[in-house]
Amino acid sequence: MELRHLRYFVAAAEALNITQAAKHLHVSQPPLSRQIRDLEFEIGTALFDRGHKKLKLTPAGEYFLAEAKKILWHAQRAVRLAKAADTGKAGHLTIAFLSPLGGLFLPRIIRTFRQKFPMMDVDFLEMVPRMQLEALLDNQIDLALVPKAEAESAGEFALEPVMHVELRLALAPEHPLAKLRRIPLVKLEQEQFIIFKRSAAPATHELLLCLYRAVGFEPHVIKQSDRAQSILDRGWNRCIHCSGALRALPVGPRTATIDAQTAGNSVVHGLAQE
Repeated sequence: MELRHLRYFVAAAEALNITQAAKHLHVSQPPLSRQIRDLEFEIGTALFDRGHKKLKLTPAGEYFLAEAKKILWHAQRAVRLAKAADTGKAGHLTIAFLSPLGGLFLPRIIRTFRQKFPMMDVDFLEMVPRMQLEALLDNQIDLALVPKAEAESAGEFALEPVMHVELRLALAPEHPLAKLRRIPLVKLEQEQFIIFKRSAAPATHELLLCLYRAVGFEPHVIKQSDRAQSILDRGWNRCIHCSGALRALPVGPRTATIDAQTAGNSVVHGLAQE
């Protein structure tokens, strides 16, 4: 059985007329009829009921038509994929991101990417920055989206800025500082903080500590976590460091920008193995 047998059968089954099918396929009628009979002989059952004036499919023919169409579709897709892969427009891409930061830009970027590369399969994995860098080294992912501090600490990767975001604090609505849009660092000396674990994002962790040390105090960190959502779930009555992504949340903590020169320099970077 060859693909041409399936194409001939599908054309005849859809037209229910050998003459019209032959015209559509640009072949003469006798060879087409012979190919279909050869197919029926190989399968071992009749696909057409030829006992009426108009050609009809047998029950076996109806089932075979559905499967034949699937086979032909997959064969055509295989050809398109092979051609696209040859030009770098098909394949598989695995992207790691940190929630909720990815929600700021990933949906828009992926929509555009899929319009341009419809034959490319894309998977997403949520990972903290340190795990993203390790996964890149192990070739488990193709692209990592991490904060600027983590990107600059990883010298073995090619990096590209993706988006500038503010470094922000998440505060309970009733917090005295929640009404401010920008908060000077010196006003946070007596506050308690929840931040990422050093093991999850070492460079970002150190950057946050250095910001406060630069204005003369050591931040009182009462809790560390390796997941952004767990930080939010546990810490509405504390100061929580986060990205601008939380401004898009419909309910939850209030957020404010940290008023410090270096704090406004937070950038999301895309990293890939060189």
